[in-house]
Amino acid sequence: MATTIKTPAFITDKKILEQDLTALRKVADDASCKLLYSPKANPLPTVLQTAAAQVDGFGCSSPFELELVCRVCGPGVSRHLVGPLLTKEMINAVGNRLDYLTFNSLSQWDMLQEVVPTTVQSGIRVNPELSFISDPRYDPCRQHSKLGVPIADLARVAATDLDRLRGINGLHFHTNCDETDFASLLATALLIQDSIPAFLESLDWINMGGGYLFDMADDKSGFFQAVEIFREGFGLQVFIEPGAALVRRAGTIEATVHDLFESDGIQIAVLDTTVNHMTEVFEYQFEPDVLGHVDGGVHEYILAGCTCLAGDVFGEYAFDRPLSIGSRITFINMGAYTMSKAHRFNGVSLPAFYTHNGDGVVTLIKEDSFDDFARTMGMT
Repeated sequence: MATTIKTPAFITDKKILEQDLTALRKVADDASCKLLYSPKANPLPTVLQTAAAQVDGFGCSSPFELELVCRVCGPGVSRHLVGPLLTKEMINAVGNRLDYLTFNSLSQWDMLQEVVPTTVQSGIRVNPELSFISDPRYDPCRQHSKLGVPIADLARVAATDLDRLRGINGLHFHTNCDETDFASLLATALLIQDSIPAFLESLDWINMGGGYLFDMADDKSGFFQAVEIFREGFGLQVFIEPGAALVRRAGTIEATVHDLFESDGIQIAVLDTTVNHMTEVFEYQFEPDVLGHVDGGVHEYILAGCTCLAGDVFGEYAFDRPLSIGSRITFINMGAYTMSKAHRFNGVSLPAFYTHNGDGVVTLIKEDSFDDFARTMGMT
């Protein structure tokens, strides 16, 4: 990457993004389902603009995401909103820009259904109560989950008080995270089919959510079978809304080595980026991929971030050639859940945003500034 790029830098490779969008578009078309993009993974305008050309719509999680999609992409794209927090004021403010609105609970539906515009299709989120994620922090089906109506409760209401659900057009579920095995999706579809068949017959659509890395899956047959259960078995329009699967490979974070010293027998390389720019590294305690790392390489380092947090480290890496002050470090597969979660702990600036068009041209989109930092702290 050109050394004229100011670091830290977040670089979106539009060619890779377009390739992965095309691949997901084909999967959706082969399954005869609708493809949404979930901007919570990466809401950068350049990503939204590129995605808009290939997806059928956007699955937003907040009014801010929805507003950003509206401003960047304009009319003509389907807009969905789902989240645990909905208020009357929120629906009044954004309802005329929505096509689909999914309620998180039956109590939420009871309280707010009357303020939903007639042009908006209403859905309800279901918790299938079938867990596949070992870390409960990321498991929507964890015990005492806040996400969706427990399927046993939904089945009971559908059987005993169907009038309460009148006006609901669709069903939404999202139960996985970074999964490459579609057997879990198929198991969930079968459970829903068997638990609430009569309710499914009354609906028009179902959203199967995201959380699956299509590009890393060797066998997608479970996905196609799950879609077929709802599309063929119940005549439903099926939506999928991947996030990370569309953008992970397209993003890199580039940093510069600013200090090198030894600590307890290993070289520490201090970079001008930080785990606060890729918070899932700290949350999950995994070592991100680094370009040029070689297992068993001669020159070993701990790559460390630039804040005063002791745990602001990326891990141990080895290279065939030694690092020096000014060496560039490129973290790959950083397109998902980096800039959407990044923050300015210690007042460290966010990475500058660049795009790479695949033709060697790298363009600066925005550089973080003190004024940006000050505004987030309430300075006017």
